[in-house]
Amino acid sequence: MKVVYVVSGTRSGSTVLDTVLGGIDGWFSSGELRFLWERGLLEGRRCGCGEPVASCPVWSEVLRRPVGSGGRTLGDVHARDVIDWQRDALRVRHTWRLLHDRRGLRSNASLAAYAEVLSSLYAAIADVTGARVIVDSSKHPSDAALLRLLDGVDASYVHIVRDPRAVAFSWQRRKADPDGQEEMPRWGVTETALNWDAVNAAADALGRKVDPDRFLRFRYEDLVADPRGSVARIAALVGEPDARLPFVDEHTAELGTNHTVSGNPGRFRTGPVTLRLDDEWVAHQAARDRWATTALALPMLLRYRYPLRPGHGAA
Repeated sequence: MKVVYVVSGTRSGSTVLDTVLGGIDGWFSSGELRFLWERGLLEGRRCGCGEPVASCPVWSEVLRRPVGSGGRTLGDVHARDVIDWQRDALRVRHTWRLLHDRRGLRSNASLAAYAEVLSSLYAAIADVTGARVIVDSSKHPSDAALLRLLDGVDASYVHIVRDPRAVAFSWQRRKADPDGQEEMPRWGVTETALNWDAVNAAADALGRKVDPDRFLRFRYEDLVADPRGSVARIAALVGEPDARLPFVDEHTAELGTNHTVSGNPGRFRTGPVTLRLDDEWVAHQAARDRWATTALALPMLLRYRYPLRPGHGAA
């Protein structure tokens, strides 16, 4: 059971990559799978196909499948329990423990309970959809670390990094939310930069621990400069170098209806979608926000070869 797990900070292009990968024949785009219970079932949000997740023909069938051998189905699992397990054992800070704790799933009861459900969920998706490869863009490095402990999961990892100043600018924008409130929440500069630091540091730790033949890192800016080539590299990473890619030219992908359970509102787009660089922040970001983000993210900004001053070459 092959799983491509997309690790990234927020507003870094994970949703569009997920949906493009889901357009490969035999691949299934699940979106941010860790939010199936919280957003999909508890909050009643929509699947990428437009139906509420609980009544989507794919997810309603997945939820009828068993968890382990105890007689429960995935739909019987209480959403509040899943949220509690994730908070107890799968925050970003838990990534290092998951990567180095030799007790594995025995180290935490919440971790063991969630692992059983997640393993059953992947198996159910593969069974219902017939997919050879499942794409999970949950983004959390702790969840990615957990995949190493699951029996029957053949995981590959894609880490996407975006300039933190672009991320901070994106979180300041007013953005309509077609799948929840009228407007998506906004984050402050400090919160955004510290989250960017933490997630990417944890993703780096993951990259040092897993087989290097199963891990790819892209800067968002490089990915959108060559989307077709980048997706081809991911297909090769998974062992499918001859996979038919959903591109009509080097930058435009033909997207069909997907069944993502959560993610950026862009997951509802279908038809030809051209991937292009979003660099509005370079001209319009407030100077104080830019320099505050630069200062808070400086060590890792340099690690990923971002210039201190946009437009002035690589660091």
